[in-house]
Amino acid sequence: MPRLEGKVAVITGGADGIGKATCELFAREGAAVVIADVNAAKGAQTAGAIAAAGGRVLFVQTDVAQEQSIQQMVAATVRAFGGINILVNNAAVFILKGIDASVEEWRQILDVNVIGVALTAKHVVPEIRRQGGGAIVNLGSISSFIAQPQFVTYNATKAAIATMTRCMALDLAPDNIRVNAVCPGTIWTQIVERITCEKGLDRKAADADPGWGGACMLKRIADPSEVASAILFLVSDDASYVTAAHLMVDGGYTAV
Repeated sequence: MPRLEGKVAVITGGADGIGKATCELFAREGAAVVIADVNAAKGAQTAGAIAAAGGRVLFVQTDVAQEQSIQQMVAATVRAFGGINILVNNAAVFILKGIDASVEEWRQILDVNVIGVALTAKHVVPEIRRQGGGAIVNLGSISSFIAQPQFVTYNATKAAIATMTRCMALDLAPDNIRVNAVCPGTIWTQIVERITCEKGLDRKAADADPGWGGACMLKRIADPSEVASAILFLVSDDASYVTAAHLMVDGGYTAV
């Protein structure tokens, strides 16, 4: 039996990268999937592909930096599928700056990566409560725990996610809602592909490069599907006694 049969899952940032891989996997595992993404073209494309494969899916254009947009997404989800059981807070922006970051850059990354996570949970959790409980996975990062050059803005937001996950897990445990984080290392997303391409590296070269795949124990960059599998584990009954955890999906990078 599929592990998410009968469940309804909201995935923010679900149109591309890790979010897209998660939507596709959840649909194959029986969930009704809601793609909440600001990118209308990619969101519709991903939803169309999932529907064509026989999955139950809804795309709702959503800006997690805008509370009203989140509220509209939740309302559309409940109208379509009757409730929500699972939330994956994946949406994020990548503003990689040091202490020279502008106020506008700080506000943009905090609005999406931190406040957006909090506001999405604020409006989704009441629906999960109505179902008698469920699961939330927040997307952290290796950047939640380590220092990286000129990453002050991004790492600060991902460190906030680590603590937010623990606090949410504590507050929501009485509601039978488990809250965990997945913390990826370097993943072959569109952003990583673009950056490595600009450096003259194809996938094979990027896997071997000591600044990319070569920096971790497994000596390669991960595919988004490998992170999606970790997220699936945490939202499934296989992880029924796991909450407030941070699952590293980094090829051993942070252990070196």
